[in-house]
Amino acid sequence: MGELERATQILDRLRAALEAELVQARGQRLLMRSLDTQGLFERARQRGAFNVQLAQLEQALGEALEAAGRTLGLSQVTLVDLRLAVPEAAQRLDGIMTEVRSLASALRETDTLNQKLGERALRRLRSHLRALTPRSVAYDRRGAHCPMDDLSTSCRVA
Repeated sequence: MGELERATQILDRLRAALEAELVQARGQRLLMRSLDTQGLFERARQRGAFNVQLAQLEQALGEALEAAGRTLGLSQVTLVDLRLAVPEAAQRLDGIMTEVRSLASALRETDTLNQKLGERALRRLRSHLRALTPRSVAYDRRGAHCPMDDLSTSCRVA
């Protein structure tokens, strides 16, 4: 069955792309630790290209499975129907889809962790900047906190 073989090849390419992206996403932690902004921007560009490639592969997979369904005379293509019609090809598709789901889940978890690490790095950077550029503060006669403007050298006394 040519269409199912094509779908299997597309799933193999999808799996390979997810594996490569997972390695890149795990390496992104080093960029955050070193606060390599240029590297992080490049990484974001690469992720955008990956998302485009992934969308194209998903569309091609849908078209291949739809063509396989038409060839087999199926109105709706499901793994259950494919198992009844062509058990060997359906089993191979199911195995690869399981791997793809697992890789997608691992990528989602890695992205969540990277987001948390990025937020932590941003908070740390902001706290360092606040420590380097403190705001002027003064107290009035009653000991109340009175923030001063950047150019002001005095505080209003009540």
